[in-house]
Amino acid sequence: MKKLITAPLFFILGSLPLVSWAGSESGLYVGGSIGQSSAEADFDLGNSSFNVDDDDNGYKIFFGYNFGVLPLLDLGIEADYRDYGTFGGDNVETSIDSSELFGVVGLTLGPFGLFGKIGYSDTSLETGFSNLDVNSSDSATAYGIGAKLSVGPFGIRAEYETLDLDAVDDLNMISIGATYTF
Repeated sequence: MKKLITAPLFFILGSLPLVSWAGSESGLYVGGSIGQSSAEADFDLGNSSFNVDDDDNGYKIFFGYNFGVLPLLDLGIEADYRDYGTFGGDNVETSIDSSELFGVVGLTLGPFGLFGKIGYSDTSLETGFSNLDVNSSDSATAYGIGAKLSVGPFGIRAEYETLDLDAVDDLNMISIGATYTF
């Protein structure tokens, strides 16, 4: 009975170093994602105010560098351009896009992994109200969590990301995308 338990235990422990490096592709990567954006905001334009509570399709393109220094743990940086879409309706519409820079930390278990990121966003809001166009920009903290599946240099990932903007009460995006590591 002792040999029956000991042999598989040594096999699993002996294989652990191989599993910890699998899927942990280090180096430069590029990718793109599409998804659903959601925005909630209350805007006050002098004598007029309006609310936005809407969803739209959004996309992002990104590149980053994964340092892959430690087994099981990924550390990297990532930059992206994101178009959240256009929100509102009737005679009021707000378009939101941003450029973002993130620090990324991930846990890789074979081809699967989980990651979190925190960073900085420079966001542009363009609001059209009747015959009035208002452009503004805002800098904010950005957060995100996600899961990934890597097969060699190719990867698929799903993410939830949100911004902490002053001008918008709630702005987030759920997306799915693909990556390629060089």
